[in-house]
Amino acid sequence: MLYLISMAYTPESLREIANSQDVFVWEMPEHEVRERTSKWYLIVSLIALASVLYGVIAQNYLFALIILICAVILILTDNQKPQKILVQIGHNGVVVNGEFVEFDKFDHFAIIYHPPLTKVLYLERKISFKPRIKLFLEDEDPIAIRNHLKKYVPENLELREEHISDIVGRLLRI
Repeated sequence: MLYLISMAYTPESLREIANSQDVFVWEMPEHEVRERTSKWYLIVSLIALASVLYGVIAQNYLFALIILICAVILILTDNQKPQKILVQIGHNGVVVNGEFVEFDKFDHFAIIYHPPLTKVLYLERKISFKPRIKLFLEDEDPIAIRNHLKKYVPENLELREEHISDIVGRLLRI
C-alpha cells in the first residue's frame, strides 16, 4: 500500500513514481534475526520475574504489568520469521515496502559498513517525529548507493557507527 506523501500527487501517479524507482532494487528482512540460547532465555526470564516481583512488592502494579506485556510480546515475536521487504532507490526517492519518500524529505543519510556484522543505510527524515529509515544493504554495493544518494541527499560523515539503540539491541539480543 502506498502512502500519500504530498497532495500534489494522485494515487496513480504516486504508484507510477514508486514503480519507476529502479536504480537499486533488493529485498531485505524487516528486522534482524538474533540467535538466542537457552541460557539467554533463562537469564531474561529471571530478570523479568524479579522485576515483576519487585513491582508487586513495591505496589507498582503498572510497572509489573508493563514487564509482563513486554515478556509476552518478546515470546510472540520470537517465533515469527521476518517478512521480506522490497527496497527501491531511484532518481526521485526511496520506496520501502510500498511507501514512497521523496529525496527532499530526507535531512541526511549515512552508510555504516563493517561486514559481516554491520551493513546498514540510515536515512534520517527532516521531520523529527517520523522515525529514521534503517535499511539492511544485504549484498548491495555500498559505494554505488553512496555515490547515487550523494546527488540528492547530504551525507552525514560524522556517523561512523550504528546508533546506540541498534548496538544495545544487538548486545542484548532483543
